[in-house]
Amino acid sequence: MEQWELVAREHIRQLVADYTHFGDQGRIDEMTLLFEPEAVVDAHGHSYIGRDEIAGFFGGIASEPKWTGRTFMRHHISNVSIQFDNPNEATGASYWTVFADEGFESSGRYRDGYRQQVDGTWRFATRKIRRDEPRD
Repeated sequence: MEQWELVAREHIRQLVADYTHFGDQGRIDEMTLLFEPEAVVDAHGHSYIGRDEIAGFFGGIASEPKWTGRTFMRHHISNVSIQFDNPNEATGASYWTVFADEGFESSGRYRDGYRQQVDGTWRFATRKIRRDEPRD
């Protein structure tokens, strides 16, 4: 593995971690800046295009009554897999599990597209979010 790839992988892992930390802390504006200006989030079959729509989607979730009274929320990300199309573009996959005040909340998977920006930072170009179906 070449050095550029090792460095890029670490930056992408940090991007994924920052998304989780900002979201759990309700820092939607900062979380939204992790996306390219025209990024696309496909959440459970609905598309949100651009930072304004993405911020509206995540801000709407954070303001739902079931979330506003909670004192604890943690997203746990695992099995992060990254594949490079070229030194400036990659795709990734990972699993998420959410715990809140009452314990287990939900789980699912992310499928991502990442792109390195002109300034060297990595941003989400796309993020597909799918929740696991509950089992009886």
